[in-house]
Amino acid sequence: MATNFLELPTLHALRLVFDTAALVLIWLVQLVIYPSFQHFHREGFRIWHRAYTRRVTYVVMPIMLGQLAVYGCLLLTARSTDLLLNTILILLAWAITFFRAVPLHAALDIEENHLSLSAQLITVNWWRTILWTGCWGVTMMVNIQQ
Repeated sequence: MATNFLELPTLHALRLVFDTAALVLIWLVQLVIYPSFQHFHREGFRIWHRAYTRRVTYVVMPIMLGQLAVYGCLLLTARSTDLLLNTILILLAWAITFFRAVPLHAALDIEENHLSLSAQLITVNWWRTILWTGCWGVTMMVNIQQ
């Protein structure tokens, strides 16, 4: 018998997958990718940063959109405190992404001093790292309790 993609067990499994993907990605960005920006000379950085932002979008957007879609479906079918909390955490991470991180990335493509902007990006990204780590933690606690 085929499983309905929108059944709660499937959605909860997808929740764990997307929350874990977001967690791994944000920590990789925070601990490896953004700090590496500090080790480029200006011209090398411009070339790398343009390629990086274009390529990373193919990884980041499916994770972010998938996570948002899963939480939207879950909220329509099984409202709970943990789902509401995680949805708020995810929306806050999105807000920081689009109102702080994206403008910093745009500035990195044109600004002469990429080092100070890279440092600002690392600082801003700590907030996203905390939010997505919290989201994953809530999901793990729910899974452990079940």
